[in-house]
Amino acid sequence: MKLTDLFDSGNVCIDFPVCGKNDLLRKMVADLNSRGHIGDIDRATTDVIEREAVMSTGIGSGVAIPHAYTDGVEHLVAGFYRTAEAMDFESLDGKPVDLFFIILGPKESRRDHIKFLAKVSRLLNHSDFRAGLRDAADAEGVMSVLRRFGDR
Repeated sequence: MKLTDLFDSGNVCIDFPVCGKNDLLRKMVADLNSRGHIGDIDRATTDVIEREAVMSTGIGSGVAIPHAYTDGVEHLVAGFYRTAEAMDFESLDGKPVDLFFIILGPKESRRDHIKFLAKVSRLLNHSDFRAGLRDAADAEGVMSVLRRFGDR
């Protein structure tokens, strides 16, 4: 699976507003909804917030991967968000987060969901990948980084 199978400049947002953790999750789901990717915004929002309450998806190095299985989407949906500044996200390493990949998938697509989550997680272990995402000037710059690293 290639990252660009799920990403285009329409679901990449840089300089996303900083707010509280649950408000940020609500805004990311609302943004994906405004782009036509969500079928049931209330269900998708509830499911991603409930998943986050189980354990933080802030994996360290300024990165979080909020995700959930939800009946709020009909197919795997993803978005990339870079906040204007790093924010507290109760990350596992205690450091603030500025890079967010959100992944929502219907309950029956667990295999694809896990494969995509694993691929993003592996890539985020590479400092060059994270630096490229932070240095990108715009959504197309982020897409260039995703193509360069994620389409292998």
